[in-house]
Amino acid sequence: MSILTIAWSMCSAASLVLGLMQVFLWFNERRSLVYLLTALASFSAAASAMLELSLMHAESTAAYVELVRWQNLVVFLILVPLVWAVYLHLGTGRRWLAWLITGLWSISLVINFASPGSLVYLEVRELEKLITFWGETFVGVSGVRNPWVIVPDITSFLILFFFVDAAIRSWRQGRRRHALAVGIGAGGFILIGGIHAPLVDAGIIATPYMVSFAFLTMVLAMSYELVAAAVQASRYAREIEAGHRRWQTFLNKVPLAVIGITRTGLISYVNPFFERLSGYRSRELVGQPATRLVSEADAAELENRLRVAAETGPRPHSQWTLLCRPGERRQLLFSSVRQESPEGTYEGLLTIGEDITDRLRAERELSATRREMERLMRANMLGELASALAHELNQPLAAILSNAQAAQRLLGSEALQPQDLAEILEDIVRDDRRASNVIARMRSMVRKGEVRREPVDLNTAVRAALDLMHSELDTQDVRVVLSLADDLPLVFASQVDIQQVVMNLVMNAARAVKGLSEDERLVAIETLRTDRHIRLSVEDSGTGVQKEIADSMFEPFFTTKSVGIGMGLAICRRLVDAHGGRIWVENRDTGGARFTVELPLTEAVQTSDD
Repeated sequence: MSILTIAWSMCSAASLVLGLMQVFLWFNERRSLVYLLTALASFSAAASAMLELSLMHAESTAAYVELVRWQNLVVFLILVPLVWAVYLHLGTGRRWLAWLITGLWSISLVINFASPGSLVYLEVRELEKLITFWGETFVGVSGVRNPWVIVPDITSFLILFFFVDAAIRSWRQGRRRHALAVGIGAGGFILIGGIHAPLVDAGIIATPYMVSFAFLTMVLAMSYELVAAAVQASRYAREIEAGHRRWQTFLNKVPLAVIGITRTGLISYVNPFFERLSGYRSRELVGQPATRLVSEADAAELENRLRVAAETGPRPHSQWTLLCRPGERRQLLFSSVRQESPEGTYEGLLTIGEDITDRLRAERELSATRREMERLMRANMLGELASALAHELNQPLAAILSNAQAAQRLLGSEALQPQDLAEILEDIVRDDRRASNVIARMRSMVRKGEVRREPVDLNTAVRAALDLMHSELDTQDVRVVLSLADDLPLVFASQVDIQQVVMNLVMNAARAVKGLSEDERLVAIETLRTDRHIRLSVEDSGTGVQKEIADSMFEPFFTTKSVGIGMGLAICRRLVDAHGGRIWVENRDTGGARFTVELPLTEAVQTSDD
């Protein structure tokens, strides 16, 4: 068989295989026109090889002219699709130049079919038998060249410039592999085919047309691209598989409940931890409505949340009561993210929940323990004041007894006057009420239960606390100086809590001055109003507070005293925080410490000020 026939047939087959591969790729990714354009160029190159082989064995000038016309058409179908494929593939080509090339080749095609001969020859005069260096013959021609052949020749240089320019721009953008493929493939094809064909047309060299052979550079470049893409796809597949294994391991091992919910509100996935927590198997839940997991009372709210999530996105955090198979109810704190397809459409939610049932139970128990500790602390503090309270009660009781004995004496006297008896009875009632108030204040401070908040006069609370501590302060020879602001607005608080804060701070100040001489044992209490708050300050004339322990003083069980358990200031901070205020300590310039409490005004007072 002829070597020329074998070579050009193999060239056609290579181009055909490349074209088929591009068609298969296009079927898998219809949106990519690059594959379709490359397939068209490849099929045209395969046809060009067959036409070139036919030109080598043409038997008449008429047949030769007709074959050249069709050859120019397939060259058009190679070059123009290739230009636009490179433009779309790299995205760096000059669009105007691609349109110019398309227009010039379209004009060339019109000239090709409108001319009496073809785009190359106006007239083919005779066929010549030429011999290859290995002794095989092929057909050459002599004739009159068409002057319009300059148009495709110039276009070839424009195409070469287009490819080189696009490759350089792509290289600068970091897409070096694609730039290399275009530079070697498309650039090499135009460089070889665009120079060789005009030399054959001009009779400078005596060889067959080799446009299809020049296209082999494109075959090599595209094959390299396909192999590189396959290698990269294999690497990506391994990375995806590794990521999938990591993700699956996370879902299987993480001690969190993971639930996938579709856009229609159905369960698409639950992880093993959720299975263990709920008592359900995955196959029992997948495909079921997500509302199955919550109570009937929460089902409507969950449906509404899912509908809102599809429109605007899910809430960052939400707490739900999970209905488990054994009938148990678990509290879960969920965090949800919106899942979207590559096109950006909503597909559902991925929800991760933390079981906070035990934590909530522990918080409730801790809160109850704190309340009980505070009650016991109040009782302990009042235990220290027992002698003072006994003294406070002894005075009104002694007065009542004295007045009662006086009344008995008057009743046995002949000089009984009703007015005297009435005055004695009034004194008895007054002293009885005084004793009753002392007892009531003591009972309110040790009573167990929820504390009721109401508008409180801070000055009144300070005086009431000092009444309870009067005897204790006298015993310790502590002098209290009051500087209470007039017309002080009310604060919304618990009378008992505020009194406890005052008593703790005053007791703490009394202990701070215990080691001083009697005339130096001074505690100053001041109230004043700021823009939005009422401020209470308790100052002592002691040694002050070390800066390094100032913040630690409000921590539970922290104490620098030989007596006490370090809960007084901690309770003060918690009570003040619960009222929306704040408490801090600082040293006075003249010595000693100043504890300051700041409480917000009642809403009515703030509104009237505004």
